[in-house]
Amino acid sequence: MSKREQQSSTALPAKRRRGTNLPAFGAPTEDDLRLLQPSQSPSASALSVRVLPPKGTMPSLSSLAARAFVTHFQALAENEELWHYTKRLLKLLPDTLVPKLFSMLRSACPTILSHGFIVLYFMRGPSLALSSDLPGVQRQTIASIAKNNTLRELHLTGFDKIADAVFASLLQSLPGLRILVLRGCSKVGAKTADAMGDTCPSLTTINLNYTSVAGIPNWTDASFAKLLAGLAREPDLVLPNMKNIKVRQLDLSESSVYPYISYFPNLKRLDISFTHIRRLPAPTGVFVPSLEKLSLTSTMLSSIGVISFIAALPKLQTLYLGALGSGHGSSSSIGNTSAMTMTDDTLIALTDVMENFKGLEKISLVGNTKLGHTSRGAGALQDFIHRHLNLSGIPNLRSRDLSGMLSETVDEGPPSLEELILNHTGIDDEAAPFLSCCSSLVALEVAGTKLTSSGVFPIIDACTKLEKLDLTSCRGIKVADRRRFFEVWENEWRDA
Repeated sequence: MSKREQQSSTALPAKRRRGTNLPAFGAPTEDDLRLLQPSQSPSASALSVRVLPPKGTMPSLSSLAARAFVTHFQALAENEELWHYTKRLLKLLPDTLVPKLFSMLRSACPTILSHGFIVLYFMRGPSLALSSDLPGVQRQTIASIAKNNTLRELHLTGFDKIADAVFASLLQSLPGLRILVLRGCSKVGAKTADAMGDTCPSLTTINLNYTSVAGIPNWTDASFAKLLAGLAREPDLVLPNMKNIKVRQLDLSESSVYPYISYFPNLKRLDISFTHIRRLPAPTGVFVPSLEKLSLTSTMLSSIGVISFIAALPKLQTLYLGALGSGHGSSSSIGNTSAMTMTDDTLIALTDVMENFKGLEKISLVGNTKLGHTSRGAGALQDFIHRHLNLSGIPNLRSRDLSGMLSETVDEGPPSLEELILNHTGIDDEAAPFLSCCSSLVALEVAGTKLTSSGVFPIIDACTKLEKLDLTSCRGIKVADRRRFFEVWENEWRDA
Protein backbone atom coordinates (compact mmCIF):
# COMPACT_ATOMS: atom_id res chain seq x y z
CA MET A 1 0.00 0.00 0.00
CA SER A 2 1.37 3.42 -0.93
CA LYS A 3 1.98 6.14 1.63
CA ARG A 4 -0.84 8.18 0.15
CA GLU A 5 -3.25 5.35 0.92
CA GLN A 6 -1.93 5.22 4.47
CA GLN A 7 -2.56 8.91 5.15
CA SER A 8 -4.01 9.99 8.46
CA SER A 9 -7.53 10.70 7.32
CA THR A 10 -8.94 7.98 9.59
CA ALA A 11 -7.65 9.55 12.78
CA LEU A 12 -9.58 9.27 16.00
CA PRO A 13 -11.36 12.46 16.95
CA ALA A 14 -9.53 14.78 19.30
CA LYS A 15 -10.97 15.28 22.75
CA ARG A 16 -12.94 18.50 22.90
CA ARG A 17 -11.72 20.91 25.53
CA ARG A 18 -13.07 24.21 26.64
CA GLY A 19 -10.88 27.27 26.61
CA THR A 20 -10.09 30.65 25.18
CA ASN A 21 -8.38 30.12 21.84
CA LEU A 22 -10.56 32.53 19.92
CA PRO A 23 -10.83 33.49 16.25
CA ALA A 24 -9.66 36.80 14.91
CA PHE A 25 -11.83 39.86 15.10
CA GLY A 26 -12.80 40.11 11.55
CA ALA A 27 -9.40 39.97 10.18
CA PRO A 28 -7.23 40.78 12.72
CA THR A 29 -7.57 42.49 16.01
CA GLU A 30 -7.68 40.53 19.20
CA ASP A 31 -10.40 42.71 20.74
CA ASP A 32 -13.20 40.67 19.13
CA LEU A 33 -11.68 37.36 20.03
CA ARG A 34 -13.06 37.27 23.54
CA LEU A 35 -16.67 37.75 22.55
CA LEU A 36 -17.33 36.24 19.17
CA GLN A 37 -15.86 32.76 19.28
CA PRO A 38 -18.23 29.79 19.47
CA SER A 39 -18.25 28.15 22.85
CA GLN A 40 -16.78 24.90 21.58
CA SER A 41 -13.38 26.49 21.05
CA PRO A 42 -10.49 24.30 22.23
CA SER A 43 -7.98 25.43 24.79
CA ALA A 44 -4.88 24.94 22.65
CA SER A 45 -4.49 25.95 19.04
CA ALA A 46 -3.01 23.60 16.45
CA LEU A 47 -1.25 26.10 14.22
CA SER A 48 1.12 24.56 11.72
CA VAL A 49 3.78 26.94 10.39
CA ARG A 50 6.48 26.66 7.76
CA VAL A 51 9.16 29.12 6.66
CA LEU A 52 9.38 29.47 2.91
CA PRO A 53 12.63 30.46 1.21
CA PRO A 54 12.80 34.23 0.59
CA LYS A 55 11.96 35.49 -2.87
CA GLY A 56 12.54 38.79 -4.60
CA THR A 57 15.32 41.24 -3.75
CA MET A 58 18.44 40.24 -1.88
CA PRO A 59 18.42 41.30 1.81
CA SER A 60 20.78 44.12 2.73
CA LEU A 61 24.19 43.33 4.16
CA SER A 62 23.13 44.73 7.55
CA SER A 63 20.08 42.42 7.60
CA LEU A 64 22.18 39.36 6.78
CA ALA A 65 24.71 40.33 9.45
CA ALA A 66 21.94 40.84 12.03
CA ARG A 67 20.44 37.41 11.25
CA ALA A 68 23.83 35.74 11.63
CA PHE A 69 24.43 37.53 14.95
CA VAL A 70 21.05 36.50 16.34
CA THR A 71 21.55 32.88 15.23
CA HIS A 72 24.86 32.64 17.08
CA PHE A 73 24.03 34.98 19.96
CA GLN A 74 23.80 32.29 22.63
CA ALA A 75 27.06 30.68 21.54
CA LEU A 76 28.80 34.07 21.67
CA ALA A 77 27.46 34.75 25.15
CA GLU A 78 28.87 31.44 26.40
CA ASN A 79 32.40 32.17 25.13
CA GLU A 80 34.05 34.64 27.51
CA GLU A 81 36.68 35.86 25.06
CA LEU A 82 34.25 36.31 22.16
CA TRP A 83 31.63 37.85 24.43
CA HIS A 84 34.03 40.57 25.60
CA TYR A 85 34.72 41.49 21.97
CA THR A 86 31.01 41.27 21.06
CA LYS A 87 29.99 43.74 23.77
CA ARG A 88 32.50 46.27 22.45
CA LEU A 89 31.02 45.96 18.97
CA LEU A 90 27.46 46.34 20.29
CA LYS A 91 28.38 49.72 21.74
CA LEU A 92 29.57 50.79 18.29
CA LEU A 93 26.31 49.78 16.57
CA PRO A 94 24.65 52.79 14.87
CA ASP A 95 21.54 54.04 16.70
CA THR A 96 19.34 53.41 13.67
CA LEU A 97 20.13 49.68 13.74
CA VAL A 98 19.63 49.17 17.48
CA PRO A 99 15.79 48.78 17.42
CA LYS A 100 15.94 46.25 14.57
CA LEU A 101 18.56 44.08 16.25
CA PHE A 102 16.78 44.22 19.61
CA SER A 103 13.51 43.17 17.99
CA MET A 104 15.20 40.16 16.41
CA LEU A 105 16.83 39.16 19.70
CA ARG A 106 13.56 39.60 21.56
CA SER A 107 11.88 37.08 19.26
CA ALA A 108 14.74 34.58 19.06
CA CYS A 109 16.13 34.42 22.61
CA PRO A 110 14.09 36.50 25.08
CA THR A 111 15.33 34.64 28.18
CA ILE A 112 18.91 35.77 27.63
CA LEU A 113 18.03 39.49 27.60
CA SER A 114 18.65 40.55 31.19
CA HIS A 115 17.81 43.92 32.69
CA GLY A 116 21.43 45.02 32.69
CA PHE A 117 22.06 43.89 29.14
CA ILE A 118 18.98 45.71 27.80
CA VAL A 119 19.83 48.95 29.62
CA LEU A 120 23.47 48.92 28.63
CA TYR A 121 23.11 48.22 24.91
CA PHE A 122 19.56 48.88 23.72
CA MET A 123 18.33 52.02 25.47
CA ARG A 124 19.14 54.12 22.42
CA GLY A 125 17.87 54.60 18.93
CA PRO A 126 14.64 56.18 17.62
CA SER A 127 12.27 53.44 18.86
CA LEU A 128 11.91 50.90 21.63
CA ALA A 129 9.45 48.07 22.30
CA LEU A 130 9.24 46.20 25.61
CA SER A 131 6.61 43.76 26.84
CA SER A 132 5.92 42.09 30.15
CA ASP A 133 6.70 38.64 28.72
CA LEU A 134 10.41 39.54 28.59
CA PRO A 135 11.79 38.02 31.81
CA GLY A 136 14.58 40.58 32.14
CA VAL A 137 12.35 43.67 32.09
CA GLN A 138 11.86 45.20 35.53
CA ARG A 139 10.54 48.46 36.91
CA GLN A 140 14.09 49.84 36.76
CA THR A 141 14.22 48.92 33.07
CA ILE A 142 11.16 51.08 32.40
CA ALA A 143 12.62 53.96 34.40
CA SER A 144 15.90 53.74 32.44
CA ILE A 145 14.09 54.61 29.20
CA ALA A 146 14.13 58.25 30.34
CA LYS A 147 17.84 58.43 29.48
CA ASN A 148 17.03 58.28 25.77
CA ASN A 149 15.66 61.77 25.20
CA THR A 150 15.85 61.28 21.42
CA LEU A 151 13.21 58.53 21.51
CA ARG A 152 10.41 59.02 18.98
CA GLU A 153 8.44 55.76 19.28
CA LEU A 154 7.75 53.83 22.48
CA HIS A 155 5.78 50.57 22.89
CA LEU A 156 5.23 49.25 26.43
CA THR A 157 2.80 46.35 26.54
CA GLY A 158 1.27 44.39 29.41
CA PHE A 159 2.94 46.05 32.40
CA ASP A 160 -0.10 45.83 34.64
CA LYS A 161 1.83 46.06 37.93
CA ILE A 162 3.64 49.33 37.26
CA ALA A 163 2.04 52.42 38.81
CA ASP A 164 0.59 55.37 36.93
CA ALA A 165 3.18 57.69 38.48
CA VAL A 166 6.05 55.69 36.94
CA PHE A 167 4.74 56.15 33.41
CA ALA A 168 3.97 59.82 34.07
CA SER A 169 7.50 60.44 35.31
CA LEU A 170 8.95 58.65 32.29
CA LEU A 171 7.02 60.75 29.78
CA GLN A 172 8.28 63.96 31.33
CA SER A 173 11.74 63.02 30.04
CA LEU A 174 10.58 62.18 26.49
CA PRO A 175 9.36 65.43 24.89
CA GLY A 176 10.04 64.24 21.35
CA LEU A 177 7.71 61.21 21.39
CA ARG A 178 5.46 60.86 18.36
CA ILE A 179 4.08 57.36 18.89
CA LEU A 180 3.14 56.00 22.32
CA VAL A 181 1.63 52.57 22.99
CA LEU A 182 0.79 51.60 26.59
CA ARG A 183 -1.58 48.76 25.77
CA GLY A 184 -2.35 46.52 28.72
CA CYS A 185 -0.60 48.77 31.27
CA SER A 186 -3.73 48.70 33.38
CA LYS A 187 -2.64 51.22 36.02
CA VAL A 188 -2.03 53.98 33.50
CA GLY A 189 -4.43 56.78 34.41
CA ALA A 190 -4.87 60.50 34.89
CA LYS A 191 -1.23 61.26 35.79
CA THR A 192 0.06 59.68 32.60
CA ALA A 193 -2.63 61.40 30.52
CA ASP A 194 -1.67 64.77 32.01
CA ALA A 195 2.02 64.11 31.32
CA MET A 196 1.25 63.32 27.68
CA GLY A 197 -0.60 66.60 27.27
CA ASP A 198 1.98 68.70 29.10
CA THR A 199 5.29 67.30 27.83
CA CYS A 200 4.68 65.42 24.55
CA PRO A 201 3.32 67.98 22.07
CA SER A 202 4.42 65.99 19.00
CA LEU A 203 2.35 62.87 19.69
CA THR A 204 0.43 61.68 16.65
CA THR A 205 -0.48 58.14 17.77
CA ILE A 206 -1.60 57.02 21.24
CA ASN A 207 -2.80 53.54 22.23
CA LEU A 208 -4.20 53.23 25.76
CA ASN A 209 -6.24 50.06 25.27
CA TYR A 210 -6.81 48.07 28.46
CA THR A 211 -5.69 50.88 30.76
CA SER A 212 -7.76 52.73 33.35
CA VAL A 213 -7.94 55.62 30.88
CA ALA A 214 -9.54 53.48 28.17
CA GLY A 215 -11.69 51.56 30.63
CA ILE A 216 -13.62 54.41 32.23
CA PRO A 217 -16.77 52.56 33.40
CA ASN A 218 -19.04 55.58 33.74
CA TRP A 219 -18.75 56.87 30.19
CA THR A 220 -22.46 56.94 29.48
CA ASP A 221 -24.40 59.37 27.30
CA ALA A 222 -25.01 61.53 30.37
CA SER A 223 -21.34 61.83 31.33
CA PHE A 224 -20.23 62.19 27.71
CA ALA A 225 -22.60 65.14 27.36
CA LYS A 226 -20.21 67.13 29.56
CA LEU A 227 -17.44 66.65 27.03
CA LEU A 228 -19.72 67.68 24.18
CA ALA A 229 -20.77 70.77 26.11
CA GLY A 230 -17.15 71.77 26.55
CA LEU A 231 -16.45 71.34 22.86
CA ALA A 232 -19.52 73.37 21.97
CA ARG A 233 -18.03 76.43 23.69
CA GLU A 234 -15.74 76.68 20.64
CA PRO A 235 -18.24 77.36 17.83
CA ASP A 236 -15.69 77.07 15.01
CA LEU A 237 -13.82 74.09 16.44
CA VAL A 238 -12.61 71.64 13.78
CA LEU A 239 -9.85 69.05 14.27
CA PRO A 240 -8.72 68.12 10.75
CA ASN A 241 -5.69 66.10 11.87
CA MET A 242 -7.66 63.51 13.83
CA LYS A 243 -7.67 60.31 11.79
CA ASN A 244 -8.69 57.55 14.21
CA ILE A 245 -11.66 57.34 16.64
CA LYS A 246 -12.32 54.23 18.73
CA VAL A 247 -15.22 54.16 21.21
CA ARG A 248 -15.76 50.39 21.23
CA GLN A 249 -17.31 48.80 24.32
CA LEU A 250 -18.40 52.14 25.78
CA ASP A 251 -21.99 52.63 26.94
CA LEU A 252 -22.63 55.29 24.31
CA SER A 253 -25.36 55.74 21.72
CA GLU A 254 -25.62 57.77 18.54
CA SER A 255 -26.63 60.85 20.53
CA SER A 256 -23.06 61.02 21.86
CA VAL A 257 -20.96 59.48 19.12
CA TYR A 258 -22.21 61.34 16.04
CA PRO A 259 -21.88 64.91 17.42
CA TYR A 260 -18.38 63.99 18.58
CA ILE A 261 -17.33 62.59 15.21
CA SER A 262 -18.53 65.74 13.44
CA TYR A 263 -15.45 67.60 14.73
CA PHE A 264 -13.17 65.34 12.68
CA PRO A 265 -13.88 65.83 8.95
CA ASN A 266 -10.85 63.86 7.76
CA LEU A 267 -11.47 60.74 9.82
CA LYS A 268 -9.98 57.57 8.30
CA ARG A 269 -10.76 54.88 10.88
CA LEU A 270 -13.90 54.55 13.01
CA ASP A 271 -14.66 51.79 15.53
CA ILE A 272 -18.11 51.94 17.16
CA SER A 273 -18.40 48.21 17.81
CA PHE A 274 -19.99 46.88 21.01
CA THR A 275 -21.75 50.20 21.68
CA HIS A 276 -25.46 51.01 22.06
CA ILE A 277 -25.73 52.59 18.62
CA ARG A 278 -28.93 51.51 16.89
CA ARG A 279 -29.11 53.88 13.91
CA LEU A 280 -26.58 55.09 11.37
CA PRO A 281 -26.73 58.51 9.67
CA ALA A 282 -28.80 58.78 6.50
CA PRO A 283 -26.76 58.63 3.28
CA THR A 284 -27.24 62.38 2.80
CA GLY A 285 -25.94 63.03 6.29
CA VAL A 286 -22.75 60.98 6.17
CA PHE A 287 -19.99 63.24 7.46
CA VAL A 288 -17.02 60.87 7.06
CA PRO A 289 -16.73 60.36 3.30
CA SER A 290 -13.00 59.59 3.50
CA LEU A 291 -13.44 56.66 5.88
CA GLU A 292 -11.12 53.75 5.08
CA LYS A 293 -11.78 51.45 8.04
CA LEU A 294 -15.15 50.87 9.73
CA SER A 295 -16.10 48.48 12.53
CA LEU A 296 -19.77 47.91 13.37
CA THR A 297 -19.35 44.55 15.09
CA SER A 298 -21.95 43.62 17.72
CA THR A 299 -24.19 46.63 17.28
CA MET A 300 -27.99 46.52 17.06
CA LEU A 301 -28.13 48.09 13.62
CA SER A 302 -30.72 47.35 10.98
CA SER A 303 -29.53 45.82 7.75
CA ILE A 304 -31.11 48.60 5.69
CA GLY A 305 -29.25 51.29 7.62
CA VAL A 306 -25.95 49.46 7.28
CA ILE A 307 -26.27 49.07 3.51
CA SER A 308 -27.20 52.72 2.98
CA PHE A 309 -24.34 53.97 5.14
CA ILE A 310 -21.71 51.78 3.50
CA ALA A 311 -22.87 52.82 0.05
CA ALA A 312 -21.73 56.38 0.82
CA LEU A 313 -18.18 55.24 1.73
CA PRO A 314 -16.51 54.24 -1.55
CA LYS A 315 -12.99 54.58 -0.11
CA LEU A 316 -13.42 51.74 2.38
CA GLN A 317 -10.51 49.31 2.66
CA THR A 318 -11.48 47.39 5.81
CA LEU A 319 -14.99 46.56 6.99
CA TYR A 320 -15.99 44.60 10.09
CA LEU A 321 -19.64 43.51 10.29
CA GLY A 322 -19.39 40.70 12.82
CA ALA A 323 -22.48 39.52 14.76
CA LEU A 324 -24.72 42.36 13.60
CA GLY A 325 -27.77 42.64 15.80
CA SER A 326 -26.23 41.06 18.89
CA GLY A 327 -25.91 44.37 20.70
CA HIS A 328 -23.02 45.48 22.92
CA GLY A 329 -21.29 42.12 22.80
CA SER A 330 -23.76 40.28 24.98
CA SER A 331 -22.81 36.61 24.90
CA SER A 332 -26.45 35.59 25.23
CA SER A 333 -27.52 37.62 22.21
CA ILE A 334 -24.50 36.48 20.18
CA GLY A 335 -25.74 32.93 20.61
CA ASN A 336 -29.28 33.94 19.71
CA THR A 337 -29.68 33.51 15.97
CA SER A 338 -33.00 35.35 15.92
CA ALA A 339 -31.26 38.55 17.13
CA MET A 340 -28.99 38.71 14.09
CA THR A 341 -29.82 41.22 11.35
CA MET A 342 -27.36 40.06 8.68
CA THR A 343 -29.36 37.73 6.43
CA ASP A 344 -28.77 36.29 2.98
CA ASP A 345 -30.84 39.12 1.45
CA THR A 346 -28.68 41.67 3.27
CA LEU A 347 -25.52 40.02 2.01
CA ILE A 348 -26.77 40.08 -1.57
CA ALA A 349 -27.51 43.80 -1.26
CA LEU A 350 -24.12 44.41 0.34
CA THR A 351 -22.37 42.57 -2.47
CA ASP A 352 -24.11 44.77 -5.05
CA VAL A 353 -23.19 47.95 -3.16
CA MET A 354 -19.51 47.02 -2.95
CA GLU A 355 -19.26 45.96 -6.58
CA ASN A 356 -17.12 49.01 -7.40
CA PHE A 357 -15.23 49.31 -4.11
CA LYS A 358 -11.84 48.78 -5.72
CA GLY A 359 -9.83 49.48 -2.55
CA LEU A 360 -11.62 47.01 -0.28
CA GLU A 361 -9.09 44.53 1.12
CA LYS A 362 -10.53 43.04 4.32
CA ILE A 363 -14.04 42.23 5.46
CA SER A 364 -15.41 40.23 8.37
CA LEU A 365 -18.79 38.61 8.74
CA VAL A 366 -17.78 36.65 11.85
CA GLY A 367 -20.63 35.27 13.91
CA ASN A 368 -23.52 36.22 11.59
CA THR A 369 -25.27 32.93 12.21
CA LYS A 370 -28.30 33.64 10.00
CA LEU A 371 -26.18 33.59 6.87
CA GLY A 372 -26.74 30.50 4.75
CA HIS A 373 -30.11 29.65 6.28
CA THR A 374 -32.09 30.34 3.12
CA SER A 375 -29.45 29.62 0.48
CA ARG A 376 -30.13 26.87 -2.02
CA GLY A 377 -27.68 26.26 -4.83
CA ALA A 378 -25.95 29.51 -5.85
CA GLY A 379 -26.72 31.43 -2.67
CA ALA A 380 -25.64 34.72 -1.17
CA LEU A 381 -22.50 33.32 0.46
CA GLN A 382 -21.30 31.76 -2.77
CA ASP A 383 -21.60 35.04 -4.66
CA PHE A 384 -19.98 37.02 -1.88
CA ILE A 385 -17.03 34.68 -1.47
CA HIS A 386 -16.07 35.38 -5.04
CA ARG A 387 -14.78 38.76 -3.86
CA HIS A 388 -14.44 39.23 -0.07
CA LEU A 389 -13.59 36.86 2.80
CA ASN A 390 -13.59 36.27 6.54
CA LEU A 391 -16.47 33.99 7.41
CA SER A 392 -15.63 32.15 10.61
CA GLY A 393 -18.38 31.21 13.01
CA ILE A 394 -21.06 30.73 10.31
CA PRO A 395 -22.20 27.11 10.74
CA ASN A 396 -24.43 27.15 7.65
CA LEU A 397 -21.53 27.87 5.32
CA ARG A 398 -20.97 24.68 3.30
CA SER A 399 -18.28 23.58 0.88
CA ARG A 400 -20.46 24.35 -2.14
CA ASP A 401 -20.64 28.00 -1.05
CA LEU A 402 -16.91 28.29 -1.77
CA SER A 403 -17.45 27.54 -5.46
CA GLY A 404 -17.52 31.30 -5.99
CA MET A 405 -13.72 31.18 -5.79
CA LEU A 406 -13.56 29.52 -9.18
CA SER A 407 -12.77 31.94 -11.96
CA GLU A 408 -15.63 32.40 -14.39
CA THR A 409 -13.30 33.12 -17.32
CA VAL A 410 -9.70 32.28 -18.19
CA ASP A 411 -8.74 35.96 -18.17
CA GLU A 412 -10.10 36.53 -14.68
CA GLY A 413 -7.27 34.73 -12.91
CA PRO A 414 -7.24 33.24 -9.40
CA PRO A 415 -8.54 35.07 -6.31
CA SER A 416 -6.05 37.48 -4.72
CA LEU A 417 -6.85 36.34 -1.17
CA GLU A 418 -3.85 36.08 1.12
CA GLU A 419 -5.67 35.32 4.39
CA LEU A 420 -8.77 33.16 4.61
CA ILE A 421 -10.57 32.43 7.88
CA LEU A 422 -13.23 29.70 7.87
CA ASN A 423 -13.09 28.54 11.48
CA HIS A 424 -16.17 26.72 12.82
CA THR A 425 -18.00 26.55 9.51
CA GLY A 426 -19.62 23.52 7.88
CA ILE A 427 -17.01 22.88 5.19
CA ASP A 428 -15.43 19.48 4.53
CA ASP A 429 -13.11 17.86 1.96
CA GLU A 430 -15.44 18.90 -0.87
CA ALA A 431 -14.08 22.42 -0.33
CA ALA A 432 -10.54 21.40 -1.31
CA PRO A 433 -10.84 22.16 -5.06
CA PHE A 434 -12.24 25.62 -4.33
CA LEU A 435 -9.63 26.45 -1.69
CA SER A 436 -6.91 25.23 -4.03
CA CYS A 437 -7.85 28.01 -6.43
CA CYS A 438 -6.50 30.59 -3.97
CA SER A 439 -2.89 30.32 -5.05
CA SER A 440 -1.90 33.53 -3.23
CA LEU A 441 -2.94 32.25 0.20
CA VAL A 442 -0.43 32.88 2.98
CA ALA A 443 -2.64 31.97 5.96
CA LEU A 444 -5.58 29.57 6.12
CA GLU A 445 -7.66 28.94 9.25
CA VAL A 446 -10.08 26.01 9.18
CA ALA A 447 -10.33 25.20 12.89
CA GLY A 448 -13.32 23.14 13.93
CA THR A 449 -14.24 22.07 10.38
CA LYS A 450 -14.68 18.60 8.85
CA LEU A 451 -11.58 18.75 6.68
CA THR A 452 -9.32 15.68 6.75
CA SER A 453 -5.77 15.06 5.60
CA SER A 454 -7.11 13.94 2.21
CA GLY A 455 -8.61 17.39 1.67
CA VAL A 456 -5.77 19.48 3.07
CA PHE A 457 -2.91 17.80 1.18
CA PRO A 458 -3.98 19.05 -2.29
CA ILE A 459 -4.61 22.53 -0.87
CA ILE A 460 -0.96 22.73 0.20
CA ASP A 461 0.06 21.42 -3.22
CA ALA A 462 -1.74 24.24 -4.97
CA CYS A 463 -1.06 27.06 -2.48
CA THR A 464 2.71 27.28 -2.65
CA LYS A 465 2.82 30.52 -0.63
CA LEU A 466 0.93 29.06 2.33
CA GLU A 467 2.88 29.57 5.57
CA LYS A 468 0.27 29.26 8.34
CA LEU A 469 -2.39 26.59 8.66
CA ASP A 470 -4.75 26.36 11.65
CA LEU A 471 -6.18 22.85 12.04
CA THR A 472 -7.38 23.14 15.65
CA SER A 473 -10.16 20.64 16.42
CA CYS A 474 -10.17 19.21 12.89
CA ARG A 475 -11.20 15.71 13.97
CA GLY A 476 -10.32 14.15 10.63
CA ILE A 477 -6.64 14.89 11.28
CA LYS A 478 -4.54 13.20 13.96
CA VAL A 479 -3.93 15.37 16.99
CA ALA A 480 -0.19 14.77 16.73
CA ASP A 481 -0.20 15.89 13.07
CA ARG A 482 -2.04 19.19 13.43
CA ARG A 483 0.90 21.29 14.61
CA ARG A 484 3.33 19.72 12.14
CA PHE A 485 1.09 19.25 9.15
CA PHE A 486 3.51 20.74 6.63
CA GLU A 487 6.03 18.10 7.68
CA VAL A 488 3.35 15.41 7.42
CA TRP A 489 2.52 16.68 3.93
CA GLU A 490 6.17 16.34 2.90
CA ASN A 491 6.57 12.85 4.29
CA GLU A 492 3.23 11.26 3.41
CA TRP A 493 2.22 13.11 0.27
CA ARG A 494 4.76 15.23 -1.58
CA ASP A 495 7.60 12.74 -1.39
CA ALA A 496 5.41 9.64 -1.60
